[in-house]
Parts: sequence; structure tokens; C-alpha cells
Amino acid sequence: MGNSASASALKMSSSQVLDASSSSAIDAETMLRIEAMIESGLPEELRTSAKGLLRAVVGKVAVPGHFDAFCCQAFSKPEWAAAGSLLIAEMFEQDEDQLAELARIPDLVIEMGSGEVNVTCMVASRWAARGETHRLSRLADAIVASHASRNACAVDVMLALAATLAVTRFSRAEQLYNAAQPLAGEEHQEALADAKRWLAAGRVVCSAVQDERDFWDVRLRKPKTAWTWKSKAELEALDHLSECLTTDMEGADLYKAVLPEYWWELAVKFAQQQEKLLNVTQKLAAVKTENGGAPKPLPELVPAAGRVTREILPHPQAGPLARFILPWFCGCLAMLVTVLVPVLVLPREFVLGILDTLKPVATLSTPAEMEAWRKKELQKKAAEMKPFEAQHALAKNGGWQENEKVLSGKSQELPFESPQYMNLLVWLHLDPPKDEEVRLRVCKLLLDRVKGNAITLWEMLAYPGSANAAEIKTAARNVLTDATYQWSEDEKTRLAAIAGSTPASKSLSMGGDKK
Repeated sequence: MGNSASASALKMSSSQVLDASSSSAIDAETMLRIEAMIESGLPEELRTSAKGLLRAVVGKVAVPGHFDAFCCQAFSKPEWAAAGSLLIAEMFEQDEDQLAELARIPDLVIEMGSGEVNVTCMVASRWAARGETHRLSRLADAIVASHASRNACAVDVMLALAATLAVTRFSRAEQLYNAAQPLAGEEHQEALADAKRWLAAGRVVCSAVQDERDFWDVRLRKPKTAWTWKSKAELEALDHLSECLTTDMEGADLYKAVLPEYWWELAVKFAQQQEKLLNVTQKLAAVKTENGGAPKPLPELVPAAGRVTREILPHPQAGPLARFILPWFCGCLAMLVTVLVPVLVLPREFVLGILDTLKPVATLSTPAEMEAWRKKELQKKAAEMKPFEAQHALAKNGGWQENEKVLSGKSQELPFESPQYMNLLVWLHLDPPKDEEVRLRVCKLLLDRVKGNAITLWEMLAYPGSANAAEIKTAARNVLTDATYQWSEDEKTRLAAIAGSTPASKSLSMGGDKK
């Protein structure tokens, strides 16, 4: 008799249920439609738990428990998942926030595998609206790792996730884009273009710390907001952005829409001045070759346009006077290089003020000579950096976690832009850390600090028997194939020579996305 009573209770009419909870968001018409879906669209095994979930949703009582019970059944078989997905979407159409709290990522992946994406779209859109990128990121990982990534019905979801995560979780977004691209049809071209545009913007800051990527994600997605650009966080973000953004980059338009107008104007002017300086250096190189000089590539006299901007960019409150002084300064700089370079033949270390201990690799031909050079330079560097012996000792003997702040240039005593920070990385190349992961990360960190100029040091320390040769080769191999770097043909050749044959098992992902 108890079973009969339970069965009759589950068959409660829509009007009775509505009377029990007049505040429910499900109206009578929707209620009838859902009841019809349960009777005609679900297999018999699912109907009891479906009716229990419906009563819980309408009455707003014990919804999580009934939801879990229904999902455990509905998503246990692929052939049931599609029908269960449609029912859930219909049932929670008026309360997507609650669905976003209840949904489980494995069930969403099963839904996509069944050919439906209703629940996944509803849940993912709420997570995105609430800024819950950690959940979106886990969903992205699950999609890439499952058969759902090979299902054409999931293309829209993957592209939407790629565009949403492009700035905050670049590597995951890129994986989703690459998985979706081969499956995309004509109807997906707009979504493909949008995801590609956001990936380009994310690539600009992919090596930044997570807080900074979150900072840019908020601003890039709110281009109409009048940001002040006066706080410490804003000024630091502009400072770092100038190192990696140039005005002609793909995705630069997204940054231009939110950046201060003066910042963008200065970036354009410096890019123009750099182009002039580059033309000058090419002419000098040609003249030198014609006069019998060695036809080797001329060192880069000026860093990327963004880095030039960063070095000379005035404080945001510097005023309109900077608009007149800076072009004059750039013109003087161009004239100075044109006049003085033929006379002085400035070395790269002097012009850029970096790696001042390096010498041409050609002067050191054997491992023994390179080892002797290394010891000599190590003594000089240790004496020069004596005030920072403690930081060096900790990095040399400890692991990555306890040294991440100092080695990433986030400490007060060794900020990223300081020459002392760069010298610490050089010191740790000459006297490598004991921990393999730290050795490998130090290589990548130096490259992030001085870009292609790290290659010269790597060439000198990758000799047979070198304490960090394996990590240098691995780092060279990793960055050689990393699309976030733009290498010249000469740099590619040198990196390939350094990389040699590095075992794949030694490779360590060191992109900006650490989570």
C-alpha cells in the first residue's frame, strides 16, 4: 500500500503542485509541457526520478538531492543523456543560476557526447557572466581530454569557451580552438574569427602573472567603461604591457579600445622611430660588408616598439608637454645612432645595457675553455652581486615554490625591471640551482627578461659537461616551437643549434598559465 501511495503522489497534477507553491517560476503551461516530456520523451527507468526532480523544483525543496539522483541515472547511459539534457534545460529555463550551481562537469561532457549542448550552454554562460573562470577552465580541460572534443555539435561550445578564456587561461583556450577548428563548418566562421581575435589578445599577455591577466580580461571586455588609469595596479599593467604589445600586432585593436589615448599615440610614434632606426642599422650593416667587414648579423640596437615605449613612456600625469618632447627626443636618438654608430661600433651589451659579462662565442672553442671562462665570470658576478648572496643561495639550494616570487621579479628588492634581477638570473646560469625544475625555469625567465639576447649566453653554457646544458637545450627547444615568440631566421638557427636532440621527457611547460 505504501508503494501505491508513493506512486499516486508522483502523479500529482500540475494544478495541485502549483497550489502547493504559488511562488514557483514554472507556470501551468510549462508544467504540462514538462510532464508530457517525462511521459513521452524519457525511458521508463528515468520517469520516477524525473518526477521527483520536478516536484522538488516547483516546491523548491531538496532540489540538489533530486537533481543529483536524476543526473546519476540520466547520464549513466549515452542513449539516455540527450533526453535527460532536454528535460533539465526545460525545467531550469527560468532559474539558470541554480542550474549553474548544481551542474557537474562530467555530466556536461556526457551531454555534449550525446549530441546535445543545451545544459552546457546554459551553465557555461552563467559561469562566464559571474566571472567563474576556474569552472570554465575545468570544463575546457574535460572537453579537450574527452571524446566530446571530436563531436561537431560541441564546436560552438568550444569556440565560445576559447574566446572567453583566451586572456585569463590562454593555453587552455588555444587547445579548445585547435580542437574545434577541424570540425568547424561554414556556420562557425564568425565564432572562429571571434575566438581567433581574442586568442591574439590573450597571446600578448600570456606570460604575465594571473592577476594581471585577470586585470586585462576585465578591461578588454568592457571597452566603454571610462577607466582612470591612475591606480598602482593600472600603471603597473600599462608598464608591463608596453614590453609585449606593438601597435601592428593581431589583437591590438582590443587593447586600443581601452588604453589611454596618449599611451597609444606614443606607442605609434615610437614604432615609427624604431622603423627609421632599423633602416639605419641595415644600411650600416651593408656598408660594413662592402668594406670588407664580417657579414654577420648586426645586433639589435633597439628593442621591440613596446619595450621602447616602456623605457621612455612618461608618467600618465606628465601632461601635454610630453607630446612635444618625445618626438624631438626620438629624432635626436635617431640622429645620434646615425652619426655615432659607424665610429663606435657599439656592442649589443652597451646599447641595451644587458648581459655585460658576455663575450663572442667564437673566442671559446673547447669545453675546457668555456668552463674556464665560466668560472672566471662566476667570480666576477658573485662579487658584483654580493648584497644578494642570500637570494642566490636560496634559489640554488631550494625548490621553485619557495623561490617563485624572487625569481619571477616580484620581490621588492629585486623587481623585474632592475638590472640586479637580470644579473641574478645570469648568476644562476653561471652557478645553476640544484633543482632541475628551477634550472629550467631560470632559463625561461632570463629569456622573458632580455628576449633574444639570452641566446648568446645559452650558446656559451650549452657545452658538453656544463651543469645546466640539458636545461638550456630543453628551454631552447620549448621556445623555438612556442608561437608566442617571434624569432628571426638567425635566432631560429641559433636556437635549433642549441636545442640539438633533447629528450621529450625533459620538457616542462612554462607558459603564463600556471593554473
